[in-house]
This record gives sequence, C-alpha cells and structure tokens, in this order.
Amino acid sequence: MLFGIPESKNPNLLLLGIRWDGSSSYRKGARDGPKAIREATSSELYNSYTENLVNLAERWRYRDLGDVEGKSFAEVLERVRKLVGENYSGERFLFLGGDHSITYATFRALREASGKEFGLIYFDAHPDLYPHYEGDPYSHACPVRRLVEEGWVRGENVVQVGIRAPTPEQLDFAEREGILIYSASEVWKGAEVEVPFERAYLSFDLDVLDPAFAPGVGNPEPGGLSTRELIELIKSIDAEVVAFDVVELNPRYDVSNVTAFAAAKIIREVLGR
Repeated sequence: MLFGIPESKNPNLLLLGIRWDGSSSYRKGARDGPKAIREATSSELYNSYTENLVNLAERWRYRDLGDVEGKSFAEVLERVRKLVGENYSGERFLFLGGDHSITYATFRALREASGKEFGLIYFDAHPDLYPHYEGDPYSHACPVRRLVEEGWVRGENVVQVGIRAPTPEQLDFAEREGILIYSASEVWKGAEVEVPFERAYLSFDLDVLDPAFAPGVGNPEPGGLSTRELIELIKSIDAEVVAFDVVELNPRYDVSNVTAFAAAKIIREVLGR
C-alpha cells in the first residue's frame, strides 16, 4: 500500500507504471523501476505523514492501473494514451518510469485527456533538448524538445532545474524558445526557482540528484543536487501540481536501494503539497 494511502474505486490519485527503457543510451534497466518504486513506498517502511505532518492517508485515495509495456515506443505511446484517456476525470496522476522518454507519452496523454494547458517543471541533470539522439527523435534525450516542437507545451512554460550536462546547441534552443534553466550550480548557490505558470506537471529524473544520493540511474552525472536540496525545492514550488512522474531508476545499479528510497521520499513530499 502506498504510504498507507487507502486504495479506492473512487480515487483522486491514479498510479501508472511504464516499463520502457528502449531508448536508454548508456545503462539499460529502467524498465524495472516501477516495481522497485512500489516496493520502496510500502507502508511497511513508512507512516503516512510528510515532514510537514500532512497525513497522506487523509488527503488521498488511489488506484493502481498497473504497468504499460510494449515492443516499440509507438506501442507504449498508444497504450499510455488509451489508459489515461479511459481513466482520467480530473484526478491527479503519478507515473513511474521507465526512462525519461516516457514523459513525452504521459504529458501528451494528459494534455489530450484533460483538454487543459499546464507547464512543465523538469528536474534533471540533462536538458533533453536534442533534435534526435542516435537517430531517434523520441529518445530519452529528446522529450522536452518533442513536447515543445509539437506544441504540447510552450517553451516559456518549461522550467528546468538541476541541469549540469548541457550542450551549446541545446542551450541555444532553450534560449530561442524561452525555456528557463536553473543549473545545479545556481541551485547550490541558493537561486530561488521561479515558476511563471499556475498549473504544473513535475518530472523527476533521479539523475538530478548527485550519484552519492542516487547511484541507481542510467546516466549518472556527478555534481548534482542533494536529496535535501531537492525536497526543499519541492516545498518551495508555487504552482498547482496536476501530475508528476519519477523516472530513470535503474535497480540493477542501485546500491542498497538508496535511489529507490530517494524516489519514495520525492513522491511522499510531492503528495504532501
């Protein structure tokens, strides 16, 4: 059971796992992330209270829609679109990846199902703004660019946090489109993250954290945020959260489940908002 939150046929929170790592460019294994995160959020480990003493068991009722998988990204995309469309009627969504390409599928599906606009707050070491990566325009290195170029979100409604592995071409695209980037260095120096929109989808690539705090990821990048820094950022965000995802957990490389427990902490504190 998710942090002691009751399961319900009348939920206000829907949970969906996406077992896809077909575009992982270095270490595959993120397809096993959903199972590991579910285990790490068990009520056998945690009570239902956040740091600010919000009782999640009183605020939330959830339904687990299971996992989506497929032989191709197109197949995964269609299955996510179908499941979100069939089940959405105003609930919040929590999506579990999978590599970061799944954010293209989930963000797009929720936009289609809700018919409403919302911004994207993207926590990641990498900006994921390549036009294509190794010939794949839907690689986990490309989801933000695809969402912007295809019109699912406007560039000025994208905020990226924790970036520390950009390329000049990606930064040029961000500047042209009005994407706001807060580097890991700026966060460490105390920059206040400003969000210029009222409703937000949050996307957490666990490699936003330094590998000391999240060793079990596909593309570890030293010099990242601490878990404490990320939790304080979550608490400070001034926007309504309509949905969020946690991606790129790779259990094959996760020492003592450290990364899975970080994922659980992120989920608990986001739900506490």
